[in-house]
Amino acid sequence: MRTVPIVVSQFTPPKIRDHFVMRAGLQKKLRFIPEYPLTLIYSSAGYGKSTGISQFVETTSERVSWFSVSAYDHDFLPFMKKIIYSIRRNIAQFGQHIIEEMESLDHAIQDADIWSFMAMVVNELSQEQERLIIIIDDAHHLMQSDPISTWLQLFIEHLPDHIHFVLSSRNLPDWPILSQMRVKSELLEVKQDDLKLNEEELEHLVFDLHGIELSEEAVHKIHMLTEGWTIACTMFVQQLKMGESVQNLLLNQTESLNDLFEYMMLEILMKQPIEIQQFLLDTSVFETISTPTIEEVLEQDQAGEQLERLSNQNLFLQKIDDENFRYHALFKVFLEKRLKQQDSDRFHQLQISAAEFFESNQNYERAIQHYQEIQATGKIAALLAEHGLALLKEGKLELLEKQLVSVPSDEPLLIFLKGEVFRYRSNYEDAEKLYDQSISLARVEDRTDVISLASEGKAHIYLDTIRPLKAKRLLEEAIRYREQHSDNQEDLARLYYMLGENLINSGSAKKAGMWLEKAKRSNLFLDDVNLEARIYLRTGELERAKRFLLDKKEQMAEVEYNQLPKSHRNTDILLSIIYSMLGEPEKGKTYAEIGLQQGVMYDSPFVEACGWMRLGHTEQLLQRYDQQTTEACYENALAIMEELNVSRGKAEPYMGLCMLYANNQEHEKALEAGMKGLQETEKVNDLWLSALILVCLGISSLQSNRMNKAAEFFEDASLYFHTCEDDYGKMVVTFWQAYLSHQTEDWADFYEKMEQFALIMQSKSYEFFLRKKTLLGPNDLQVMIPLLHQAYEQGIQQKYIGRLIHELGFNHVDNHPGYTLHIRTLGRLEVAIGPNIVRDSMWQREKAKELLELLVTKRSKLVRKDEIFEALWPGESEASANKKLKVTLNQLLKVVEPKRKARQESFFIKRDGNAYGLNPRAGIELDVDEFEHLILAGMDEKNPTQAKELLLKGLELYEGDYLSTRGPSDWVLSERERLQVLFLQGAEYLAQVSVRLNEYNRCLYWCQRILQQEITWEEAYRLTIFSYYQQDNRPQALKWYKRCEDVLKRELGVEPTMATKELLNLLE
Repeated sequence: MRTVPIVVSQFTPPKIRDHFVMRAGLQKKLRFIPEYPLTLIYSSAGYGKSTGISQFVETTSERVSWFSVSAYDHDFLPFMKKIIYSIRRNIAQFGQHIIEEMESLDHAIQDADIWSFMAMVVNELSQEQERLIIIIDDAHHLMQSDPISTWLQLFIEHLPDHIHFVLSSRNLPDWPILSQMRVKSELLEVKQDDLKLNEEELEHLVFDLHGIELSEEAVHKIHMLTEGWTIACTMFVQQLKMGESVQNLLLNQTESLNDLFEYMMLEILMKQPIEIQQFLLDTSVFETISTPTIEEVLEQDQAGEQLERLSNQNLFLQKIDDENFRYHALFKVFLEKRLKQQDSDRFHQLQISAAEFFESNQNYERAIQHYQEIQATGKIAALLAEHGLALLKEGKLELLEKQLVSVPSDEPLLIFLKGEVFRYRSNYEDAEKLYDQSISLARVEDRTDVISLASEGKAHIYLDTIRPLKAKRLLEEAIRYREQHSDNQEDLARLYYMLGENLINSGSAKKAGMWLEKAKRSNLFLDDVNLEARIYLRTGELERAKRFLLDKKEQMAEVEYNQLPKSHRNTDILLSIIYSMLGEPEKGKTYAEIGLQQGVMYDSPFVEACGWMRLGHTEQLLQRYDQQTTEACYENALAIMEELNVSRGKAEPYMGLCMLYANNQEHEKALEAGMKGLQETEKVNDLWLSALILVCLGISSLQSNRMNKAAEFFEDASLYFHTCEDDYGKMVVTFWQAYLSHQTEDWADFYEKMEQFALIMQSKSYEFFLRKKTLLGPNDLQVMIPLLHQAYEQGIQQKYIGRLIHELGFNHVDNHPGYTLHIRTLGRLEVAIGPNIVRDSMWQREKAKELLELLVTKRSKLVRKDEIFEALWPGESEASANKKLKVTLNQLLKVVEPKRKARQESFFIKRDGNAYGLNPRAGIELDVDEFEHLILAGMDEKNPTQAKELLLKGLELYEGDYLSTRGPSDWVLSERERLQVLFLQGAEYLAQVSVRLNEYNRCLYWCQRILQQEITWEEAYRLTIFSYYQQDNRPQALKWYKRCEDVLKRELGVEPTMATKELLNLLE
């Protein structure tokens, strides 16, 4: 055997330089190398395989042998000698007799020799006791040698237990043994995705290692382009250090990345066979590559096998799914540049062939992309003229918007398409101008089809912005034209739908239904504007409307994404207001948010505005948001409508503000907002929405004791609802009229209205109105109870109303005051009678307030007189205390039940002999009960996300310690401490849940809240330390450990527990 030259650098890992990024995720995975017999690290060139494994070698305490293979190490005997030499770096004199055997060999290597040399190496390694890791870097150079490949497979199969073998290569070896090792969990695979730099690591490379100032957006763009390819990221950074601007680098990739492209040509492309080089260049014109496309456009058989083979070789070809592949973005740019330079005619012809292929397969978007590559604007214009309407139906607004800018502007159909894009973007003024321009040009060319389309587009503007009078004329003309000159039933049916929708917008839902039926007879496939659901909504068929829309969402689940914006007829936007009317605001909120997001996603401000206003409705019903937050929803909607110059769109947000202000006792502002909304609806004769606004104005007037004005508003609303034939609206306004009559003691009118109310409710199954807070319903459902009792006693629908009273649980109550008593105790005491907060001056006696606090504290039982005496008047005689109790109780009842008749039994305060307490059947709303329920439910909940929601709701109620302004009386103190501990337990559990959800900032916040309450709560310190550790903020973690240690020693005289100390070990 000839002498084999030994280059020492082949057996030493590359030196780690200061500017190399330590990829934490990669190193975490490489730490498992000692736990697996075999580790395979494979990726395309330039992903930092050698650097990554070198960083592992530098930090590990294990013995490591290293062998960097060169392109000349493909002969078996030199390879064997170098393997032995690498092992000798750890085991002196290893393999001396093996080298002697090789030197005495006098024939070509045979299978028996390969087996023999493998056995010698394995046997000698088996004599060692210490663990050894053998690393072969750049192992892809060895794969072309069958003897070496065979030896490697045999060696892996017979590895001693204490030997761990690592191969780093550009491709995954095709060895049968690998499948067996995967099944047995004996193989650790480090793939290309593990080697990529993530965005945070790229930031570290740019900001920290090279001191370059870049925006986060610029770093994100570089990361998107390079896809984390290490060498590309590094070359970008080098260009930036030399003064190149990031904008220039991103815009002029082919010029700024010449060094990288040179690397690709030398290291990747030129090392492939000529036919593979041509295949790579030809396929680079495609964004995604599939077998059928290649076989037809390139006229190549067995393209699928070729693609699979190249993907497995890690030639920057990534498999997307079973049929499609794509090149790395920069490799694609390089290949396309190379193809243009070598053969520009072929590049041009391939783009034409690809475009024609996709156009024939109705993939117009991809066809346009290929025409764009060769600036074939004429062909793009022809394609848009022929297929633009199909693209519009598919929702390709961005594509159309971008392309229509560059095509000739004198084609009427293309101008119409521009108008359609503008309309869907809610740019109604410019859309109308384009429609008019299209009609003018089309008349010159006598193109009646385009005239009809553009006229329909104008009508759509008036439908979108709810201007029924203007839409009516255009639609009637269009229908007359289509009925006389067109036999396209689908077009005609669509116009019937539009006319039906216009009738809905003007409050004529029943007439709209007639046109809907006429459209259905024309077999139009889809109710594209939810006309049927809107008819149901405006006629009070809420359940049918909901079911229609939910069924439609289910049927259209797969295509909903491509649907065009529908302004106020958007399915989710409609579902939101329906759920608000049904008293299900959580669902309404969900759909409002979806609709809002769709408006943003599709760049449709009108839909976004509708989402904001519907979100405002649900937030009012949920009552867990402050007024400013809800008000902002309506203000956002108004601002968008103002920007769009769509005055009619302001009506509903004004209605929402009217309700909001009324509920917050700001009645002048409510009147102003309501009248502004009413002005908008009356301009366009929308009786239905006018009626809703009138109800809101009536409620506000009623609450501000303007009874005559309220009666007028309700009467007008009733007239409009009867005209629109909306049963739900009739039921709502009849309730408010009955309530108004009950308040003014107009009994004749009350009995009449209650009769009507009960009849509508029973016939239409609207009982949910009594049980749930609904849009336009009362904020406090308890107001209904006295009305029902009064009607029952008068014999109005007695059987039905009696059943309702029984189902509501008030059949044994005859003294209900007609409101809910709200008591807030977490913090300072606050009492509200319905919507009205009890002012401090109304108490007159402090002891009356203290008596209520005592009864709330002892709410689970009746409190005996002697207990009350001891708590409120300790040391006084029984006679004196008894007298004071009578006066105090009387004052308390005046506060919480101001309209209670003399000697009438109290509804809220129960008396049994000499004991008093809160009436458990009175429906008193106590924040402390809700707090306790939510915290305990959250701590019992197994799902971490749901647990988080419950705990957050509960903890938000804790605005301070229980009855914080009351002194440390024994009866207060025990409850205060109990609730404080519950708060701490709930906050701790929320912090733990936040860790499970990787929400470390939330965990830190609640740990701080815990320590503000109880400085020695050790688990809060532990969670704080762990959260900072997970955020890679070791200094803060150590600081909090020291603080924990100091506090526990100072306050309790103890050391941290073992669990906390173990965290310190983790940090060190």
